[in-house]
This record gives sequence, C-alpha cells and structure tokens, in this order.
Amino acid sequence: REPSFFTGWLLLISMALLVMLNVRKKFSFMPFGKVRNWLKFHIYVGWFVVAIFLFHIKFKVPNGYLELIMSALFIVTIISGVVGIWMSRSFAQRLTRYGEEVIFERIPIFRAQLAEQADELARRSVGETESTSIADFYAGRLKMWFSEPRDYFQHLINSNRKLYELEQELDNLRRHLNAAEQEYSDELRLLIQTKHKLDYHYALQATLKGWLFVHIPLTYPLLILAVLHLVLVHVYTGAAL
Repeated sequence: REPSFFTGWLLLISMALLVMLNVRKKFSFMPFGKVRNWLKFHIYVGWFVVAIFLFHIKFKVPNGYLELIMSALFIVTIISGVVGIWMSRSFAQRLTRYGEEVIFERIPIFRAQLAEQADELARRSVGETESTSIADFYAGRLKMWFSEPRDYFQHLINSNRKLYELEQELDNLRRHLNAAEQEYSDELRLLIQTKHKLDYHYALQATLKGWLFVHIPLTYPLLILAVLHLVLVHVYTGAAL
C-alpha cells in the first residue's frame, strides 16, 4: 500500500494526541499525571508530527484546494506552537527575574489600588506642603498612566524607556522642590516603579494567555480537515477505513 496511507493515519493519531494536552488542562484536578510532563510529551509529539508531515507530502507543495488549505493551516499551527514554546520559556525566566510573581487575575485590583494611592498622595501633598507642584505633575503626566495598563510593546521587548523618562522628569522637578515636597516625590517614585513592574507582568502574562487563543483554535479545524481528507482518500481509492 502507498506509504502515504500509513503516514496519513500516523499524522491523524499524532494530532489527536496533541489535542489531549488541552483536554488534560481542563481536567487538571484528575490524577492523569503532571501538566508539565504532558507539555513535554506535547512538544516531542509536535516535532514528530512535523517530520511525518514532510514525509506525507513527499517534501512537495500539495495540489488540490483541500490539501493546500490543510497544509497552510498546519504550517501556521506549527509556527504558533514554536512561538508559544519560546515565549513560555523566555517570559517565564523574565518574570522570575522581575520580582515577585503576580497572579494575572489580581493585576487589575492591584492597579486600582496603586491609582488610589497615587491620587491620595497628590491630594495630601497640596494640603501639607501648600504647593501644587506634585499634584500638577501627577495630573499632567501620571493620572492616566496609573489608570490602565501602559507601554505594552515596550515591556514585551524588555524596554524600560518609559520608566526612565518618568523618573527623569521627576528628577528634574525634584530640583525645584523644598524638603517636604521632595519626600512626596520619593513616595511617588516608588509608586511609579511598582506600577511599571505591574504593567510588565501584565504584558507578558496577557501575551501568553492570548497566544493560547490563537494556537488552540487552529488545532480543531485542522483535525476536522484531516479526518475529512482521510475519509475522502479512502472513499476514492476504495480502501477500507
């Protein structure tokens, strides 16, 4: 029999195994082994699938609309998987080096608390220093910055440019402040640094979670098309399933 029959069935079975990782995550409470081990298995099978796919198409560009669509979907899925592996490892190391781990779902709560603290600090500075220097700087440069996640792409490329700019502006302002105002500027600096770290965690974790909404949805239509392709091959060749 044509080797493509064997490699085709092997591809279908292997892709079904790849989908099992997502199923395992949905039933994480079940004693089916650690998710970490399932992930390793998923990666190894993924590379195996790439090799089998190349043998299946005989290292040629497929002909036929269904085969071309399947191949394009397969390539995009594999690329998204490779990117996901790289991000998972790289981002995990970066997050570990960048301070205490923050639970993604709690980041909006922490951000709102920081915004309240910064707002309260600006109001107190007016009453206790009888100057609006800190409050004006906060209102003009920081109020909107504290209100929502910022500098998403800068954090992805590990750039601290925005933090450096804000600290430079605060340093320039500090030269013209009295002793009491300088204490408030130091407190504000700590809040800025904390917000920067929070945005860093948000950017990397949001990207990791968002990647799953690209990679996983691609696998199911690919699996459906693979089943359809297999059925059509057996129907038109007269081979039994």
